[in-house]
Amino acid sequence: MVDFDALRRHLEQHPRERFGLLSQQALDTDARLHAAFGDRLVAMFSAEHGWFGLAAPGEKTTAEMHPYWHIPVHSLYGETRKPTPAMLAGLDRIVIDLQDLGVRCYTYLATTKLMLEAAAEAGLAVTVLDRPVPLGGVVDGPGREDAFSSFVAPLNVPLCHGMTTGEYATCIVHSQALNVDLTVIPMANWTHRTREPWANFLPPSPGIRTWDSAVLYPATVFTEAYPAVDCDRAGPLSFRVLGAPWLDASHVLRELADLPETCGIGLRPYRYRSSYGKCAGQVLDGILLSLANAETYRPIIAGTRLFACLQRRHPEEIAVEGRPEWFDKLWGSSATREAVAANDLPGLFRRWEAQQATYSAIQVNLYA
Repeated sequence: MVDFDALRRHLEQHPRERFGLLSQQALDTDARLHAAFGDRLVAMFSAEHGWFGLAAPGEKTTAEMHPYWHIPVHSLYGETRKPTPAMLAGLDRIVIDLQDLGVRCYTYLATTKLMLEAAAEAGLAVTVLDRPVPLGGVVDGPGREDAFSSFVAPLNVPLCHGMTTGEYATCIVHSQALNVDLTVIPMANWTHRTREPWANFLPPSPGIRTWDSAVLYPATVFTEAYPAVDCDRAGPLSFRVLGAPWLDASHVLRELADLPETCGIGLRPYRYRSSYGKCAGQVLDGILLSLANAETYRPIIAGTRLFACLQRRHPEEIAVEGRPEWFDKLWGSSATREAVAANDLPGLFRRWEAQQATYSAIQVNLYA
């Protein structure tokens, strides 16, 4: 599926170029490029969680030397998030290989955008080794309002945008008219209609350990703003469960019994021991989420309805240490939280549909 041989042939066509790599250890592209090209690989760049994937969510990382090859690993999630001219000095090309999820608030989108902008300013070519996104081309959720532009909302695309790294890199270059020589190494035997796990799924971050966690992340990511709701972030069911000491799962299940049909998401009661946050070590009355129908899956609608149900039934409990301003950043607008407060989800979802219709004008699709 991922065509590393095509990447190797592409780089062989530019024998005098020195290049840097934006990626992570789990994908092993660094080892393969070093084996194939030796000292032509002269720098590496890491996104959130660091090159070795050891940093916690939001934890700043620092520059370091690669322990075996003694080349710099520049952090793009520390003192700076945009590569500096000093970091890019001596390079002719940047290779990008990131396993993304197709979700706007997953920060690899913002890091890629900043790398493309820096490459344009430095006159560097960029090559993207493309990888699949879970659930292919699912598009769902709100666009981003300009006032809510941030590192978790770097583009005005739906929260679940359905583009691969190569596709959104192309979208960024075109929409911003960046002067970048961009090459995308496309995947073989994959389309946006592919809606099932692929072999050898590699965890792109500490909280996304499995394909199931990746698929359900957009439905449960609201817990980042409302940590009173546990999602087992550090455990084996990360982003696949919702639980709390005060939660009566049976009430939620009755109220949202239509989610398998309307949003393609299954819910069932599930007791589990939390591994993260204030609930760590406690056995919680929870809800286990699953993919019931990939064709009708609407994770952002499902997640918003789950949040609205908990907000309505447990307003005081869910508000503990809540960060509504962070929820607005994740959703790229305050309209969702306001619609939940006003009990107007139907009107909200109609506005999302209108925003998604305009998105088709800029969306890039390399895998029809």
